[in-house]
Amino acid sequence: MQDEALHVASGGDLLPLRAWRGRSGRRYVVSVYPMTAMWQEAHLDAVLIAVARDGEARRIVGVRDSSPLSPEGFDGAWFGQMRACGAVELHVHLLATSAGERAAVARDLRPFQ
Repeated sequence: MQDEALHVASGGDLLPLRAWRGRSGRRYVVSVYPMTAMWQEAHLDAVLIAVARDGEARRIVGVRDSSPLSPEGFDGAWFGQMRACGAVELHVHLLATSAGERAAVARDLRPFQ
């Protein structure tokens, strides 16, 4: 997977947006949050991507569907597990609107286990 910065101006400030390219070559735009703050909108249907950093380089540690109706279910313990694996950023993809789309994005971005 490949990560790239997006430079989108909004009122003079840069929005914290990035994009990931999955194994398929598809591009997924994400909002970036610190991993220290648990994703507050757990009820939203989103793809959550836990990201570790080494300088400017980023790597995906884990990916999951945040929907409480997903097969994984929403589990706050996931955040602690991801932090223990070195995740310092939470990238949130909100553009997959169905459970099937979110599952496909998660498969495309999930690191090899």
